[in-house]
Amino acid sequence: MTPNERFDQDVKRDVQARVREGVKAVLEEVLEEEMTEHLEAGYRELTPTRRGERNGHYTRNLVTPAGRIERLEVPRDREGE
Repeated sequence: MTPNERFDQDVKRDVQARVREGVKAVLEEVLEEEMTEHLEAGYRELTPTRRGERNGHYTRNLVTPAGRIERLEVPRDREGE
């Protein structure tokens, strides 16, 4: 393998890793927004229409077209919905 081929492979792996990091960040943000809509209240927000409470996160691995995403943090509520 030539130095140029090795460099190209390293660049490709780095780009793929950054894409996976970006996909993970976007998915976690979308999941947080969905939880906010589900509870009808933001994090630590008290509203008259609030329908429950957040209860931390659990982790999941997810296979996407961008590759395997490790330790995706999925929010949960007290009722487990």
